[in-house]
Amino acid sequence: CLTMLRAAAASAIVASAFAFTAPAATPGLRAKPSVCSVEMQADGLSRRDLIKNVAAFGVAAAPVLANAEIDYANVPFLGGSDKIDINNANVRVYTKLPGMYPTIAGIICKYGPYQTVEDLYKVPSLSAEQKQIIKKYEKNLLALEPAPEYIEDKFNNGLYR
Repeated sequence: CLTMLRAAAASAIVASAFAFTAPAATPGLRAKPSVCSVEMQADGLSRRDLIKNVAAFGVAAAPVLANAEIDYANVPFLGGSDKIDINNANVRVYTKLPGMYPTIAGIICKYGPYQTVEDLYKVPSLSAEQKQIIKKYEKNLLALEPAPEYIEDKFNNGLYR
C-alpha cells in the first residue's frame, strides 16, 4: 500500500512538471505547432483542474507518507554487526564466520524460518561436524521475525563481483 502511495506521489510530481511548456528561448522566435500534439482538454478536464487535483492529492497523502517505515529496524543483523539473523540474512553474510559458508549457510537459508537458534540443530541434513561449527558461533546467531522483503533475497541478493 505504501509503495503504491509513493508511486502515485511520484507520478503526481512528474505529471505536474510536464503540464507546462517552456517559453521560446528568444522573444523573436515562435515555436511552430507540432503536427502530433496531444490535447489535454478531454471530457472537460483542463490542465488547471488536473494540477489542482494532483496538488490536493499530494497534500492529502503527505501525512501518510511521513509515517512510512523508512528503514528495517533489524538491518544491523543482516551483516552489519557481529550478530546474524538466521531468518533474514543473506547466505553471503555467513562468510564472516569461517566454516559456515557456503554449505552450512545454504542449509540454514534453505530450511528456515526458525523460532530459535536451537532449531538449527533439528535440521536433518546437518552432520555432527557441521552442528559443532554452528555451536561454535551460536552466540553470533539470533532468530528474529522473518521479513518477506528479505526472505526472497536469502540466496541471491543481486550483489556480484
